[in-house]
Amino acid sequence: MPLTLVKYLVGSGAGSRRECAALIIAGRVSVNGEAVTNLTQSIKASDRVAIGDTGLTAGSGKALYLLVNKPIGYLSTVRDDRGRRTVLDLVPEALRIPGLVPAGRLDLRSSGLMLLTNDGELVNRVTHPRYGVRKEYHILVDHPLGQGDARKLVSGVDLPEGRARAVSVRRLPDIGEPNRYSVTMVEGKKREVRQLLAAVGRRVTQLERVKLGNLDLGGLAKGRVRELTPRELSGLRSVSELPKNSAQRAASGTRGRAARPVRGPARPRPGPRRGRASAA
Repeated sequence: MPLTLVKYLVGSGAGSRRECAALIIAGRVSVNGEAVTNLTQSIKASDRVAIGDTGLTAGSGKALYLLVNKPIGYLSTVRDDRGRRTVLDLVPEALRIPGLVPAGRLDLRSSGLMLLTNDGELVNRVTHPRYGVRKEYHILVDHPLGQGDARKLVSGVDLPEGRARAVSVRRLPDIGEPNRYSVTMVEGKKREVRQLLAAVGRRVTQLERVKLGNLDLGGLAKGRVRELTPRELSGLRSVSELPKNSAQRAASGTRGRAARPVRGPARPRPGPRRGRASAA
């Protein structure tokens, strides 16, 4: 399979796929001295690729897959022009190989599971909603959710970046914080979980990603990093495979039901009701 320009940039450590695509479109990338704006232009080993006046070297080809438990206060990127801490700062120096990027993001105020890899194809499969890879978040909100709120979150709301919906919403066991919920998503719009809850009048005060596909944090402490096991990697490849009927997978992934009702404060009930809100 030919190496495209955008993949070359990602493999050289120039940034995430999105960041590298933006550099190309902006005309900042040259191949053999000529500016190139075609993301899919094929690159040969003999080609000279540069961003501005800085020449690049392709990655070694070694694939690396890291599980990170991101603390609050770290950016989900590989570099920051303002000098703020990034998830790459958590990675031991020996593992900081060219092309290592996050597969998806968590905002500065969020914590939890992240996958870092230089495997661009797997990054695409984990982050693109058509592959239906589920991400589970544990959140704390300022007020309880009622059944109507759960129905709305699962049926979907309109956000500035488009329609968004949760696959499932369920209340977590009360451990002194009664407004704790599990929310499962398949998409990854910017601050999507926070915006989704805001649409039903709730403010997310804590957010932690606890699962990504088949991966979970297990006993990994905050700020720690480890490589995926062969079994974990095999499982992740399996859950991120596009099924034969991809339209059916996408529909089931974005229109799921809630597994059990989210019960709000008790209210007088005027009479029998049909159906109930469920949380996948």
